[in-house]
Amino acid sequence: MTGKVNKAARQPRPLKAARPYCFLSYSSRESHVPSLLPCLWIAFGDHFDLKLTPSALESGASQREQIVSLIKDAAFGVVVLDGLRPNVVWEYGLLEATGVPVILLKEKTAAVDIKGFLGDAAQLAIEPKLIDVNTHFSNVKDVAYAPWDRLRPEDTIKLLLEQYRKKKDKIRSYKEIPDPKLWHT
Repeated sequence: MTGKVNKAARQPRPLKAARPYCFLSYSSRESHVPSLLPCLWIAFGDHFDLKLTPSALESGASQREQIVSLIKDAAFGVVVLDGLRPNVVWEYGLLEATGVPVILLKEKTAAVDIKGFLGDAAQLAIEPKLIDVNTHFSNVKDVAYAPWDRLRPEDTIKLLLEQYRKKKDKIRSYKEIPDPKLWHT
């Protein structure tokens, strides 16, 4: 090998226009939340990328800085209150503070993640406590959230699109999204 450098290989690649994306904030400790992901991809995947942590994060870089950047550049966000985890509440606050429109969701049977707060002490006889937004998250009790049902994916997709359409004037890169043709005709 002569050590020659291919000059064309050193040229920066032309930047391709980034596709707008939705930032998803959720608790990975909630076993039912993965059933929401296909609903999001069906509803928005043809028009928006979906950025969720940790898969959207780059190794070797600050997690907090990356999340802040992802939130600031998002066309809109989807926040799943299920579990009522501090990281989700923080991300929701940052979405609100930066003016990113938010679709706020809570599964109809969502409970506070007591084990996430108490660790081993959660082995005590503590019954799961359903999330009561007015009590557990009172700073946003006047903000409407959309109740989704993990057992009804078709209804969840319709709910996501309804909530998206209500934010037409707030979502940058808004696109008309037709109702998907699912398993019913």
